[in-house]
Amino acid sequence: MQNKPLMLVIVLMGVAAVFVPFLLSAYQLQIAVMIGIFALLALSLNVLSGFAGMISLGQAGFFLIGSYTSAILSTRFGMPFAISLLAATTLTALSGMLLAVPAMKLSGHFLAVITIAFGLILHVLAINLEFITNGVSGISGIPRPAIGPWSLKSDLSYYFFVLAILALVCLLVSAYVRSGYGRALRALKDDEVAAGCMGVNVNVAKIHAFVISAGIAGLAGCLYAHYVRYINPESFTLDISIRILIMVVIGGIGSIFGSIIGAFTVYILPESLRFLNDYYYLVFGFVIIVLMLFLPQGLVSLIRGAGGMTGKRSAGQETRP
Repeated sequence: MQNKPLMLVIVLMGVAAVFVPFLLSAYQLQIAVMIGIFALLALSLNVLSGFAGMISLGQAGFFLIGSYTSAILSTRFGMPFAISLLAATTLTALSGMLLAVPAMKLSGHFLAVITIAFGLILHVLAINLEFITNGVSGISGIPRPAIGPWSLKSDLSYYFFVLAILALVCLLVSAYVRSGYGRALRALKDDEVAAGCMGVNVNVAKIHAFVISAGIAGLAGCLYAHYVRYINPESFTLDISIRILIMVVIGGIGSIFGSIIGAFTVYILPESLRFLNDYYYLVFGFVIIVLMLFLPQGLVSLIRGAGGMTGKRSAGQETRP
């Protein structure tokens, strides 16, 4: 039963890989690529908040580090994409380790404030360190990835690439959550003091959560930079962190599949409501409020509820004489 959501993710990704790209227009395919990138960001926050129970509003900061690292290495030093990807993910993971230091002593809204400050500091640095980031002018001419003989210049090839990365990360996170380290994270979320009494090294668990969360966000940042081919500081504001948090809450906190459907819902809704012109943000906000009121455990609870009803019927059938 616990593997059913993951199996559903795999099946849906298979369907998306085979059928979806050939049914979409060029613009819709671009939206699909962005949904995949934001699904990675939502999953990164779910590792930290959904599984470990630590509130973070600094994912845009990790997103920024990954994007700028890969963009700078690619444009100024001519590094291959594989090296840029590895460097972006590693450097962002290390920044997560640094942010985990205050997290060892803080929790709740205090930690949330620290993560907000982290994102804001990085945004200001991206504006003012012009000799590194080119300031508000940003970095342009970021090349599309090339892996050996394969070039990902078309949106279709990039869609398949992002989908493959997302599937791989989902599998790795699922394996980690089911491991002893993942159970330690869940214990940390339920009760930090009780987890410590049961032998869980709380500080190590927090470091794991921040490093994995930051690494995934840095990976998403690298994919984003090489897809849009131009980045500037305004692409990594606090609004992005809030948007990622909404994706996690709407999709389902502590759910891998919830990260994907949350990213899809929150990204696609504004695009679908643009015909309302100045009122589409009002309608979008209303829809989000309704979803949070009636589905507090996220859209994934609809699937869990259906599975629970099926399970109850099966159990009832088995107990009949």
